[in-house]
Amino acid sequence: MIGIELPTLNTNDSSYTLVEWLVPDGSSIEGEEPLALVETSKASEEIESTGPGILHVLVGGGQDCRPGQTIAYLFESAEERDSYRASAATPAATSAPPGAEPSITNAARALADRHGVSEAELRGLGRTVIRTADVEDLVRGAASAPASSERHLSKRQRTVGAVVTESMRTVPAAAAYAKVDVGQAEELARQLSERTGSFVSLPVLLIKAVARRHAAHPLMFAALTDDGVVRESERAHVGVTMDAGRGLYTPVVHDAAELSGDRIADLLTGFRSKAFRGTFQAAELAGANIMVAPHTTEGMVLATPIVFPGQTCVISIGAVDDQVLLDAQGTPRTHRFVHLGLVYDHRVVNGRDAMALLKDVKEELEAPAALG
Repeated sequence: MIGIELPTLNTNDSSYTLVEWLVPDGSSIEGEEPLALVETSKASEEIESTGPGILHVLVGGGQDCRPGQTIAYLFESAEERDSYRASAATPAATSAPPGAEPSITNAARALADRHGVSEAELRGLGRTVIRTADVEDLVRGAASAPASSERHLSKRQRTVGAVVTESMRTVPAAAAYAKVDVGQAEELARQLSERTGSFVSLPVLLIKAVARRHAAHPLMFAALTDDGVVRESERAHVGVTMDAGRGLYTPVVHDAAELSGDRIADLLTGFRSKAFRGTFQAAELAGANIMVAPHTTEGMVLATPIVFPGQTCVISIGAVDDQVLLDAQGTPRTHRFVHLGLVYDHRVVNGRDAMALLKDVKEELEAPAALG
């Protein structure tokens, strides 16, 4: 008998929802294959078998489960499973028992989040599986009811709130800002977009510029452990804050220094699509050791984001601002500027180090030939 344990999929969650089993209880498993779909507050992840055997389900679809919990067994034979079932005297939980949390499809959860439908309202439907049509019925009913000034936070937004609260509680943050002329960087982005067919933007070049400075500024990519030890990283894995109207996500560009600008652009395009649909896999959201936070909506000049717990700094970029300056001959010329904001954990990073990184990234963007 081999136990299938639920791995840690998201460090922000203490429990997950086992949405559904992809193979029936009692099935013969040939080898490593997807068995169950588990949903965290951020992503959905398939749990694979650890080898061949006869599947015996312990946690039913729609039920909550926790990291490290054994959710199923694999038996060598049907006879061994039957013997276990007889000795346990409890049938496998193939469906959610009365009062258990319902199973909510990804599409239904996204629609519920969009319209502010609470978990309590979904549970109140009394269904084992809640689909998009069920949420649509709730939304139509709410539209015909008297307006209410109350709105329940979604599970995803509550998770975001928990991360922000933890950051504000534990990270003594300081900030520094730099003004960057991005005229040449915008031209490079335009040329790369035309040549490759990818949507290369200033945030793409910023990710590349930050990653290229990993070796020169290792503390900016480090993590502070609970016992006061600073653990440096070997490579630059750059997280990107992203909100497409379904809640905040932080997908990660792994090994960003090794990637071309158009490759980073393609990754961001794919991330935006997944943020809109809410279909990230856990691995796409894990492993960041520095964060980039684009705040490029027109008119946004400065932004001061939070330092994510487990990291030491985050860099923001605002929208482009046109300014007219006089050149050496006194002729007025239009320049394109953005403001970069660096927020850092002052336990690990000092102001001198923060300004040195900002200066280096500024130089990368103002002379961006190496960022293509």
